[in-house]
Amino acid sequence: MKKLSLPALAALALLVALLVAGPGAAAVPTTCPSFRVLHDDRIGPAVLPAGSYAITIDPTSGLACGAASKLFARFLEDYDGVLPRPWRVSAEGSGKASFKPGDAGGFSVSRSSGSSEGSSLLGALCKGTFTVNTSTRVGPLFFPKAGYLLYIPPRSGISCRRASILFTRFLGAGGALPQPWRTIAQTATFYKPANPSRSAFRVEPLSGAGPR
Repeated sequence: MKKLSLPALAALALLVALLVAGPGAAAVPTTCPSFRVLHDDRIGPAVLPAGSYAITIDPTSGLACGAASKLFARFLEDYDGVLPRPWRVSAEGSGKASFKPGDAGGFSVSRSSGSSEGSSLLGALCKGTFTVNTSTRVGPLFFPKAGYLLYIPPRSGISCRRASILFTRFLGAGGALPQPWRTIAQTATFYKPANPSRSAFRVEPLSGAGPR
């Protein structure tokens, strides 16, 4: 019996694999390393209790795990729960949600374990709650009377105590944001233009972003 060469064996193995898979075989969704949500949160209608979350990527989306994790972090940072176009969120029960850019493939998240502490792609969550006693406008942002959380983004050198002092100052400034501070309205992030990464902090409603 004639022996097959290595190239011929490789071609045969590929042919067998294609026959087993079939022409209509579906690609397998990708499950990414866990992502930490640091406090009970919401993204629009999606309720996301604190804890570790598994991210599963639709194989048609073209997303890598790093990109999906950054998108999830970005959506959690959103101040008003309105995601950047064309993304939309679908609530699938407590601790479960899916995100899609229109009708294209996206990714889903599912809570896999209990409460989580520390820092994550979201940065560091400051302890305690900041209370806004009177509904106040700060630049383009409106802060209704309620409880809020302060976050220190990754790479920022501002302490939680400093962020609390600054936010108190901004609320008492009569609506105008004191110079040289600027804000990213979509995420309620305050920063100095001279060094936006090192001089930033973020404010988030205690109940999470978006309408209930």
